[in-house]
Amino acid sequence: MKVKIIKKRKKSDIQDMIKNWEKKYGKLSSLNQKVLISKCTSPERMSEYVLWKYLSKGAEFQDITVVEDADVFEVLSPRRAELLEYLMNNEVSSIKKLADNLNRNYKNVYDDLQALAKYDLVELRASGRSLKPCSIVTNLEVIFGE
Repeated sequence: MKVKIIKKRKKSDIQDMIKNWEKKYGKLSSLNQKVLISKCTSPERMSEYVLWKYLSKGAEFQDITVVEDADVFEVLSPRRAELLEYLMNNEVSSIKKLADNLNRNYKNVYDDLQALAKYDLVELRASGRSLKPCSIVTNLEVIFGE
């Protein structure tokens, strides 16, 4: 059994990636030269060039992680999966609102959010005096028998 997790990268993450490439290579054209000279013998440089080129033009970037370990279901219990699915499809202003919408105890929802946040599946953003839970995951697939 496999679990495929797709997460959309935030704009700030993309900007950080581009800044790191600028430190490493200078300009996109410099990296392009290195890729052309090496005739694509460096897969890392080639993928960095392609990513940099399209991300600098405003393309979106998603991380795809495939987990083949059954331990993932310790984190993705049915209640947590329900919570994650709700966050993927709905926006809530606070953990309390989320708990109310799911008809669940606040503390249990908070604990589930903390567990999901450890695995980078949700994010708790400061919103005034409360925390706003947001799904980082845009798609979650459970694949049987591949």
